[in-house]
Amino acid sequence: MNLVNELEELALATRLKRLSERLSQDISRIYKESGLDFEARWFLILELLVRQKQLSVTEISEALQLTHPAVVQFVDQLLAQGLIKTTADSRDKRRRLISLSAAGKQMHRKISPLLNVIREENRKWLEQASASLLTVMGELERALDEKSMYKRVKISLLEQSDE
Repeated sequence: MNLVNELEELALATRLKRLSERLSQDISRIYKESGLDFEARWFLILELLVRQKQLSVTEISEALQLTHPAVVQFVDQLLAQGLIKTTADSRDKRRRLISLSAAGKQMHRKISPLLNVIREENRKWLEQASASLLTVMGELERALDEKSMYKRVKISLLEQSDE
């Protein structure tokens, strides 16, 4: 018995998280076997900093649509690995500005050949589905932008209580 699969819509978030964790673990394993001390979960911040050079935690959080605590956790991990550096904002000393360290730039160069293979294998894997998962995910994300699941459930509960 696979309760998560059996519960279908009730376990949607769990299934999505499980899928995400499986992909992340597999890619982290590839990095490790390639001799790189790098985790898949750090990739988005590394890539964002390659593109944007220097950002605050809040700016990273907004750009990646991740929670502030999640970004702080990743930043702390990347700092511990020496892949990023922080400086105090000259205009607001409470605000940390984050940028890649020399080691972070070097790590990005080292993972780049792997990223090409990962992108291609993701593309092939996604093509095995009966529908375009990326298109469907985009549609679902836009629908939640229009009305969050919280609002959907709250409205439904209120309508039921009016009956």
